[in-house]
Amino acid sequence: MLNLHVVEARFGDCFVLEYGSGASPRYLLIDGGPGEVYGPYLKPLLEAIKSRGGALDAAVVSHVDDDHIHGLLDLLTDLQWQRVREKPEVIAIGELWHNTFSETVGSDVQRQFSQFLDRTGPMRALLGQSSLMSRDIAQGDELTRAARTLGVPVNSRFGQPSTITVDRLPRPIVLENLRLHIIGPSQASLEALRTEWLAWLAAQEEQVPAEPVEGVARALRRADASVPNLSSIMFLAQADGHSVLFTGDGRSDHILQGLTQAKLLDADGKCHVDVLKLPHHGSKYNTSPELFQRVTADRYLISASGKHGHPHKDTLRWIVEAAHEEGRQVEILATNWTSSLHGLLESHDPQTYGYQLTVMPEDAHDTVLKLTPENAPSCPFRLCRHG
Repeated sequence: MLNLHVVEARFGDCFVLEYGSGASPRYLLIDGGPGEVYGPYLKPLLEAIKSRGGALDAAVVSHVDDDHIHGLLDLLTDLQWQRVREKPEVIAIGELWHNTFSETVGSDVQRQFSQFLDRTGPMRALLGQSSLMSRDIAQGDELTRAARTLGVPVNSRFGQPSTITVDRLPRPIVLENLRLHIIGPSQASLEALRTEWLAWLAAQEEQVPAEPVEGVARALRRADASVPNLSSIMFLAQADGHSVLFTGDGRSDHILQGLTQAKLLDADGKCHVDVLKLPHHGSKYNTSPELFQRVTADRYLISASGKHGHPHKDTLRWIVEAAHEEGRQVEILATNWTSSLHGLLESHDPQTYGYQLTVMPEDAHDTVLKLTPENAPSCPFRLCRHG
């Protein structure tokens, strides 16, 4: 069995992978979405899983961006509150998979970054308003502390050092019938990230005193943008002949490099999956025509709300044009209507290009993609228009 529960995560990511057997299902939580997702959307799903006797084998944080980690932090905070008050806990968590900032770029870089922020004085308040890395780093550290307080092991199965990378995990992680192939991050991408941070910090030593606060803020935003691109935990999940590719906020060239390094591409340098979760909510900067030509799918899943222009119109165009060129019938699944989706229907007629566009009902808290044939009568997304 392999089913994918898609949680309404607004402009973030939140999924629950269900595997095992119908009589004894098992679950893996992948990201928790931004603020205001846990209470109304994720928690009811977890409570329903627990009511059926289920638990989470693991909770996976792809990276420390707020729109991926916030809901997980809310979950662990809720569990701490319930345990202290001896209340029934939402759900049990077997382990946490999480690359902290200090693990991905080094504790010395984190220390230098913290010292830099201290020297900028009023920048701390500005950073909090701008959702920059200072907050995300703190959330990642807080998540690790909360897990240890609850007795939830953090990366314990991966040895020391515990960083999750494709280099350190060349073989798939096996959980019952589920095989997880790590494809990112790579050690090379983390080294590149570390180098970029060190160079940026060195440059700021001279610029900050003379540069206006607005200029420093812009520089920090540029540095922040590199982190999810280079540090996302990405993996291919396979069970019973079906597959889902989870890409976090990874970049298309890193996805292809990771698939190559994990030996998951065929002789033609291609890979086909049942579901491809679009990287970075469909940003055109994290995708490319080459990605959709080489990594093909039956379904392309987009968790986005239109914030920051996601999904981008170019990304949608690249998907349908690549499939049309090969004569493949594909389905685009979206959690929310966006202007770019409306634009796709206008510029690329579904009947002409041979694709379906389906969107999750507005009142749905979550929905499930049933990939295993014997229990997959239909897609639970609401059909909007199709070819």
